[in-house]
Amino acid sequence: MSTLMRNSQTPSLSTAILLGFMASSALLFSNITSAQDIRMGLAVTPNVAWMVSTDYDHIPSGAKLNFGYEFIADLMFSENYALGLGVHIFNTGSNLTYQIESPGGISDVDRTYSLQYVELPFTFKMRTNEIGYMKIFSKFGFGLGMNVKSLASQDEHLSWVFDGDVWVEEPSNTHVLDTSLDITNEVNFFRAAMIVGGGIEKSLTGSTSLTIGLNYNAAFSNIHNDVTLVKFDGGIPEEVDGFPREGFMKGNDRFFELSVGILF
Repeated sequence: MSTLMRNSQTPSLSTAILLGFMASSALLFSNITSAQDIRMGLAVTPNVAWMVSTDYDHIPSGAKLNFGYEFIADLMFSENYALGLGVHIFNTGSNLTYQIESPGGISDVDRTYSLQYVELPFTFKMRTNEIGYMKIFSKFGFGLGMNVKSLASQDEHLSWVFDGDVWVEEPSNTHVLDTSLDITNEVNFFRAAMIVGGGIEKSLTGSTSLTIGLNYNAAFSNIHNDVTLVKFDGGIPEEVDGFPREGFMKGNDRFFELSVGILF
């Protein structure tokens, strides 16, 4: 297996575009919001996350329950419109399976990801006028996350051997388990994501409100960094001169998140 190293070069194009969008939008609204109200608060954000394959050579499976929390800062430039900022700390990741070249043939790797990010959300928030001490809101925007922890547990076992002509599936009963694997060098530092959500704000007293929302957070940048895997065609390993053809893992993660918090 190739040595895996964290990419220290510049962020991907999608991340660079997102940074430019956030910077230009912040400048656009800085004068508008400077004299307006700022509402701040805290929220807990449990989520259900899953992995997505964009190379079609690794197979995600199942979902995973995770936890997070968020500092909220809404810059109100009118009664019904706000710029949503803050700091979002959340865990994500789930299960996937891929194949690697190993002594004796090709091995299956069943891995469970446990990733943590610090995200800077940048959303446009729209809300209705008060309806019986309650307001309904929706939001749309982007988030730029920075990876702060990358752990995994995995099970590796031989699954294919080469008989001199073709690859033959031959699962092995010998498993190699690792329950505390540090995969920091296998995860890209930046995570660019789209955020869509909505919910309600319930007035409690004065300017204090209870907020309950549901958010969809979908990464659109590749979260994997130089992870080598065996490429498949029609369910069979691709072969080049008796060796498996290799490529790099490409995919991302997504999650639905419940947000419950207090705004002041």
